[in-house]
Amino acid sequence: MDLDLTTYYSAIKASYKSWSQIGGRIAEKWASDNLYCPKCGRGLDQYANNTPVYDFYCDHSDENFVVIPKIRENFQLKASYRFPKNNFPKRINSGEYNTAINFLNHGVFPSLILLHYDRAMPAVEDAMLVHRLSITFSCIIPRKKLSINARRAGWQGSYIALDRIPQLGCIKMIEDSTIMTKSIVQEKWASITKLLQGNVVQRGWTADVINFIEQMPKNFSLEDIYRYESQLSELHPQNKHVKDKIRQQLQVLRDRGYIRFITGKGRYERVS
Repeated sequence: MDLDLTTYYSAIKASYKSWSQIGGRIAEKWASDNLYCPKCGRGLDQYANNTPVYDFYCDHSDENFVVIPKIRENFQLKASYRFPKNNFPKRINSGEYNTAINFLNHGVFPSLILLHYDRAMPAVEDAMLVHRLSITFSCIIPRKKLSINARRAGWQGSYIALDRIPQLGCIKMIEDSTIMTKSIVQEKWASITKLLQGNVVQRGWTADVINFIEQMPKNFSLEDIYRYESQLSELHPQNKHVKDKIRQQLQVLRDRGYIRFITGKGRYERVS
C-alpha cells in the first residue's frame, strides 16, 4: 500500500479545475489501486462512473474459483482533506434520507471507506472502514427538507452519525500514516460480522447497547447500563419495555462472546 499521492495528482490535475473534483478523482484512483476487501483480502473492483450509492465492490472470487451465488460486498468512498487530522467528524453527509432508510430495510446499505489525506504533501494519512452491519436506523439523521423554491424542492438529505456507531464497527486501515496489519483488519471485520447478526432492527438494538457499553469501564453492572435507558428509549421510541430489551441484548452479547457474566449478581465484563 503506497500512501504517496504525487503521481495521482500529476496525472489528474490537468483534467479538472476545482480541487473538489481533483481530490475526488485522486481518492477514487488511489482506493482502486491500494485498498482491499476486509473479508477476503483481494483488491476492490470499481463500479462504473455515476453508479448511485456504490463506489467499489468485491464478490469474493478469484481467477480460478467463483463463489456461486456471488455475494458482493459494497463500499462507498468518502474522502476529504478537511477531516480533523488523525480523526473523523461526528457526522458525515449521506444521500437522500428515504433512500438510505430503504437501503437499510433491504440490507443493501454499503460499508463506508473514509479517507483523510494531506493536500500539501500530498499523501493519505488516515483510512477507516465502517462495517455496513454497524450502520443502523439510529445512525441515519434526517436533514431539513429543501424549500419549495429550491431546484429540488422537498428533497431531504441525511447525515450518518459516526458517534452513534460502535467503535468496534469502525476499523482503521491507516492511522497517522501508519498502515495497519492486513490480517488484523480482516480479523476485526470477521468479529463484527459474527457479532452483529439479524435484521436491521435486531442489529440496531445490539449496536446501540454495544455503543453504550463501550463508554463504560471494562467491568460494569446491570444498573450501569440501565442509566442509558432514556437514551435507548429515544433511539427506539416504539419499544415500551427498554429494560427488558437491555437484559435480552446482554444475553445476546454474552452468547456471542462480547461480554461475560462475572461473580456477583448483575455484574458483567467486556471481553477484549
